[in-house]
Amino acid sequence: MNYRVQAATLLKDIRFWIFFFFLIRMYGITFPPLEIGQNWRQTDGLMVARNFYERNANILYPTVDVAGEKTGIVGCEFPILNYLVYLVSLIFGYQHWYGRLIVLVTSSIGIFFFYKLIKKYVDESTAFNAAIIVLVSLWFSYTRKNIPDGFAVSLCIIGVYHALRYFDSGKLWFLVLFFILSILGCLSKILTASVLTILLLPMLDRQVLMVRKAVLSVLSFIILGAVYDWYFIWVPHLNATFGFGSHFFMGLSYSEGLSAIIENWTGVSGRFAGTALKYIGFITFLVSLVYVIYKKLWFPLALFSIPFFAYMVMFLKTGSYVTFDTYYMITVIPAMAFMAGFGLARLKNKKYMIAILIFISVEGIADQIYDFRIRQPYRSLDTLEAIMDSVSNRDELIAINSHGRPTEMYFAHRRGWMLDNASVTNAAVVADIISKGCRYIVIVKQMYDDVNLEYPIVHESEYFRIYSLK
Repeated sequence: MNYRVQAATLLKDIRFWIFFFFLIRMYGITFPPLEIGQNWRQTDGLMVARNFYERNANILYPTVDVAGEKTGIVGCEFPILNYLVYLVSLIFGYQHWYGRLIVLVTSSIGIFFFYKLIKKYVDESTAFNAAIIVLVSLWFSYTRKNIPDGFAVSLCIIGVYHALRYFDSGKLWFLVLFFILSILGCLSKILTASVLTILLLPMLDRQVLMVRKAVLSVLSFIILGAVYDWYFIWVPHLNATFGFGSHFFMGLSYSEGLSAIIENWTGVSGRFAGTALKYIGFITFLVSLVYVIYKKLWFPLALFSIPFFAYMVMFLKTGSYVTFDTYYMITVIPAMAFMAGFGLARLKNKKYMIAILIFISVEGIADQIYDFRIRQPYRSLDTLEAIMDSVSNRDELIAINSHGRPTEMYFAHRRGWMLDNASVTNAAVVADIISKGCRYIVIVKQMYDDVNLEYPIVHESEYFRIYSLK
């Protein structure tokens, strides 16, 4: 009987589930970043991390390998995740999977603080449900990738927790943690600033001392100023100074974004309905939202609405990019999961609550399990560096018919140009890159269709053909 009680107690402890899902997602943590989902986004960031390690460690000058003959210095999201990979590499040597592990650890801690926040200000059942729903949502696969979204959101969630602790106690340590975590989170991913808007609620609370509100407001404006300086002053400066242009997507105007969303409304709405929490989770979210509005439960509605609508205002800047860059959904998942978890906690029959939670979990995990395998022809890219080392020097420039994707260049461990098939078969384009120092053209045969060129072949295999331009 004691064993049953202990087992039941363990299953009700969110720390058990966070650790359980942590272990599951540790499977394949050292796999190369070649999953079908967003491998290009991972390698884009890993280029920056590797160049901190190999070329220039100045965090203000992130560098990519796909700028042709240029330096590769480019404006992008503040590269704190990339820099952490670099710092770990100083100790152990460079490995791409450090980024995966950093994101996985940070996001697991973030979910625990998410749980603590809801438990303290709502109730334990809602907190447990919401945390489980986040764990099996799109976070399940995307918080084990070298992508800053889950990392940044987690930093902001932990920052919010410490801001509320500061309001309660006035201890300076909590204020310092809020500032450091929040500024790094918002700089890493500007969308995550929407998470901090939840602090509007305690700012309106008359029981919170005015001096504490004033101090936190000043720090919040400093965070806002830092984000503005990085994204709207420094990033354009880097792009203009070093001539590579806007390699990283920095958003559309509000009118352009709105137009793009309207034009592709079904695709965008599908990301909310079928991607974020999957279908059962989304239905649970909708039913819970209707219930809260019908019952006029203003506090939980405010807890959901403030960060959700703040996210939507910023989401307009992304337009319809979410239809193929699904990581934009990561930021809004905690708010939606909170509402779904709150509705489930209101069910009187707890067996129904558990059953629905299990259905949400099974669907969420089953829909993402493919992400734990590396398939061909993607897997072949892991051999490209060794092939290139056998035919060229590391400092020789190359071109790859990767159609604008950085993944192939990252695995070649070279610098150069990302071209499409029309460009590599265009004599004028090839003559131009030769004049700028290009020495080889790599054709990735099975991923972007095979093309034949009239240059000497120095390597031929099932997946690659390499031409010498010397």
